[in-house]
Order: sequence, then structure tokens, then C-alpha cells
Amino acid sequence: MSRAHRGPETNGARRNGDRAAGAAASAASAAGELRDAGRQVAEDAWSAQVNALGGFIRSQRQMAKLSLREMAAMTKVSNAYLSQVERGLHQPSLKVLRSIADALHLNTDQMLSRAGWSVRDDEPEVPAGGAPEPAEAPAPPGVEVAIAADARLSDEQKAALLGVYRSFVERS
Repeated sequence: MSRAHRGPETNGARRNGDRAAGAAASAASAAGELRDAGRQVAEDAWSAQVNALGGFIRSQRQMAKLSLREMAAMTKVSNAYLSQVERGLHQPSLKVLRSIADALHLNTDQMLSRAGWSVRDDEPEVPAGGAPEPAEAPAPPGVEVAIAADARLSDEQKAALLGVYRSFVERS
């Protein structure tokens, strides 16, 4: 069969295949953008919590009428590092948080809860000599709601995006 006889059928099939491949690439791209947006939301939320903790530590230090150097001496942490913690530039370890709480005459749970970090009762207990069971990370708020509310997407596109999103979340 000559090329001229196959032309219309082959070209039509090729165009449909190209459309399907384009749609799949678009869905993959959208899924990647959603994943990146979810990560950014989580990072922004974490950054806000670290900033809140630092601000709380600074206000408590100032209310206790302690200079940064005095607090550094009490906690055995450098004043430069404490300054960075107060400004939300570093995420202090539990050991550092405990020494800061001790210097401020608070227990660590009180300090975290007063800074806006919830200390949940349903946290897994740490067995003696072991690590806690890994907890499932909460889903970023509103991803599925945002997909469902986006008027630019058709119902089929929304279903496809939700399917891709849920498949990534289930693997994590």
C-alpha cells in the first residue's frame, strides 16, 4: 500500500496519539506543580512556626530581663546561635530547647505550647531505648479543595488531577 492511501487514517491516528500524549504530559506537569505547591505550603507553615517560637523565646528572655549573653551563658549555647533562633533562622534541637526552657523557668512543653506549637496528647510514646513509631504526615490543607474549586478545570480534568494527587499521597 502506498503512503498516499494510508495518509488520512495514519495522520488522524497520529494526531489522536499526540493529543493523548499531550494530555498525559499536561497532567504530569500539573501534578508536579501541585506537589511543589504543597511542599511550599508546608515549608511556609513550618517557617511561620519557627518564627513564632523564636519570637516567643525572645519575648520571654526580655521579660526575664536577661541579655542575650546572659541567656547564652545559662544555656551553654552561643549568643550568635541564640540570636538566630530568636529570629527564626535556625531550628533548635530538643536539647537546646530544653536548656532555653530551663533558663526561662518553663518546661519544654509549656514553652512550645505558649509559642503556638501544639503538644498533642496523641503523639506516639517513645519506648525505652527506641524511637517512636513514624506518624503519618498530615496532608497539606486544601489541595483537593483547590482542585475541586478551580473553575478553569473540567470535571474530567479535576478527576484526573485528584487521582494523580491521591496516588502520590498514598505512596508517601
